[in-house]
Amino acid sequence: MDLRQATSSDLIFLDQEFTSKAAIFEFVSQKFEEKGIVESKDSFLQALIAREAEGVTGFENGLAIPHGKSSTVKKATFAIVRLSQALTPEAYPSLIEDNRVRLLFILAIPEGSNAEHIKLLAELSGKLADKDVVNAFMETKSVDETMHLLEFGEGEKIMANEKGLILAVTACAAGVAHTYMAAEALTRVGKAKGYDVKVEKQGAAGVEDMITAADVKNAVGVILAHDVRLKDVDRFEGLPVIDTSVGAPIKNAEKLIDDLLLQKGNKVTPIASRTEVQEQSKESKGFWSDIFESGKTHLMTGVSYMLPFVVAGGMILTIGLLLGGGKVDSGWTKTTVEVGVAIFGLMYPVLGGYIAYSIADKPALVVGMAGGLLSNTVGAGYLGALLAGFLAGAIVKLIKRVPVPEFIKPIVPLVIIPLVGSAAIAVIMYGIGGPLQALNKAMENGLSSMQGGNLVLLGLIIGAMMAVDMGGPINKAAFAFCVGMIGQKIYAPMAACWIGIMTPPVALAIATMIAPKKFTEAEKASRLTAIIGGLTGITEFAIPFAVRDPWRVILSLVIGSGVGGALALGLGVKASIPSGGIFVVWAFENPIGFLVAFVAGILTTALTVVALKKEV
Repeated sequence: MDLRQATSSDLIFLDQEFTSKAAIFEFVSQKFEEKGIVESKDSFLQALIAREAEGVTGFENGLAIPHGKSSTVKKATFAIVRLSQALTPEAYPSLIEDNRVRLLFILAIPEGSNAEHIKLLAELSGKLADKDVVNAFMETKSVDETMHLLEFGEGEKIMANEKGLILAVTACAAGVAHTYMAAEALTRVGKAKGYDVKVEKQGAAGVEDMITAADVKNAVGVILAHDVRLKDVDRFEGLPVIDTSVGAPIKNAEKLIDDLLLQKGNKVTPIASRTEVQEQSKESKGFWSDIFESGKTHLMTGVSYMLPFVVAGGMILTIGLLLGGGKVDSGWTKTTVEVGVAIFGLMYPVLGGYIAYSIADKPALVVGMAGGLLSNTVGAGYLGALLAGFLAGAIVKLIKRVPVPEFIKPIVPLVIIPLVGSAAIAVIMYGIGGPLQALNKAMENGLSSMQGGNLVLLGLIIGAMMAVDMGGPINKAAFAFCVGMIGQKIYAPMAACWIGIMTPPVALAIATMIAPKKFTEAEKASRLTAIIGGLTGITEFAIPFAVRDPWRVILSLVIGSGVGGALALGLGVKASIPSGGIFVVWAFENPIGFLVAFVAGILTTALTVVALKKEV
């Protein structure tokens, strides 16, 4: 394929003197605007930055393929930038940690790219997986010579011998570079080992090279390389499987293929999520270890399904109370409150059900929901529903291990598991309901009676935990705790939680306005996105600011969010809604107090980061 049609000689820049990724992105965005490739350089620059926040685009052999997908792009295009001096791994992080980026192919992808555009850029990504091709681009003496290299031939096909067929599925967040580079690496290494290789790409152009039932029947195994959820994974039932990130084949495709070929009896069974594949493809460490090792994933699956019920129930309940002026008498006020309470009550069975579903697939759903429902009945509340979900998943996994005659197997998921599992979880929940109820009551009384310094300390801890890893596991643990407290009608922790969610991105954006010389052009360009993201409740928009200077930024976030959280609880703010950002503040108890604490957290964070950071 002739890739010259996707670029031009005036978009090739050799032996440039840039010393930072931000400067390169700014330069190329400007050139794209000048050449009419993009309507707005700022919008395209923002798209590049957003993609970098999702994962590294540096690879190996000095190569990086940053890319931005945006409606501002008029035509699928790429530019080439070759540096006179390679960037350090700290200046441009890569999949291979010691990679020093010197050659960049910067892709501009239209939001509504047609398949031909995507195919063109996918071809480029695939070719660049070859080390010899990258080296050739490193050594060109002129722009014309570089353009000539883009006239790739189809290449000589490597004939597979009779060793067999290896299948793979690749997918990345953007659906372009990583997806196709991983596919190319697996294909090249597999064929070199004498195997035929078929890779299904689930990318920006949809599903390409779809794997058929005949392929599955003839395959020796399958490699699932992805950073997003894959489609139709259950078709690989019965095959040995390796489940990994999309970057792993680019780093070491040979090891993945060797690991796949060495597997013995490690098969894929019908699955609904990546978690299940991972549990099957890794070495077992024991029954309970396998259950709880992925505990965070299972918990967050349950919480994510539970949230809409908490939000809807909380909002409707708040509206009902507002209609009645804080009183529940009769008519529409009473009906509205009853509807809100009913929807809110579904949080327990949904939490338990989807934790169990994450652990043991669909048959566990009814068992987990039964456990969550009974948790509410026996007064065990959020903790009981959470425990019921994990226990239900474990029970179903145990039932699946029991050998049964062939004629019984069809009714196991439809009859045996729901019946036996629900009975077992009912016995357990009634057995532990009393102690859990007492624990819940003690925790409820303790939190409800918190005043003065203790309440302020709680707010400081929650605010700091929400900010410290900007959407990571500590953030998720604190969030899950606060949502659980809503179920116990304890609303103060969620107020501090909201401070920690919203403050980091907004404060860092404000800091770029206070001291612009201490931030890169890319960071300053992302300020509007960060403000919008923060106000809508997405902490992760703070991550791009922390990449270049993590310790100063993270310390500032922890201090500022802790101060804001402490002040919010000190002012008596309470929040019963865990989603919606700035748009639900009106429904908080003491919304003015919340806004005061929010502004205090923003200013503390912004001034701290400005004081700590040095000029760029």
